[in-house]
Amino acid sequence: MTDNRRYERVTKAEVKAAQMDWGAAVVAQDVDALAALYDFGTADEPLLFKPTKAGDVRLDEAGTRSYFVGGHDRWPHDTGFLNGAFTEVRWESAVGPVPKAGGLGYKDMGHYYFRTQDGSEIKADYTFCYHKIGGRVLISLHHSSFNYDPASV
Repeated sequence: MTDNRRYERVTKAEVKAAQMDWGAAVVAQDVDALAALYDFGTADEPLLFKPTKAGDVRLDEAGTRSYFVGGHDRWPHDTGFLNGAFTEVRWESAVGPVPKAGGLGYKDMGHYYFRTQDGSEIKADYTFCYHKIGGRVLISLHHSSFNYDPASV
């Protein structure tokens, strides 16, 4: 089975806008808006999503939604990332976003910071890959983890 969807050129500005949309959806606690930013793909090219506060890679919409809001029997440890009630998401890219495949996709890696209600920030590392289908910039890979702290080892 092959993916016959038509990939379109995407720009760095569009990817940055998608990142801002992702952050706004996190702050708004809007799981539908978040889910709309992911490409859940096909059996041959599924979404690859490894959330910060989860041990499992998610390949589908059910797993993605469960991480963000919890309540799915398959992932009983999901408590709902959106329950953190973050007030801001700030992106700090290492060098990107960086084009790939002649502009048919972008990849980005760096740190993002989630501001909490008390004004403190939670720092995590991220890697995202993006492409564009049907005029929409979509996330096809999302990996996130807590930042390495040598003092805690």
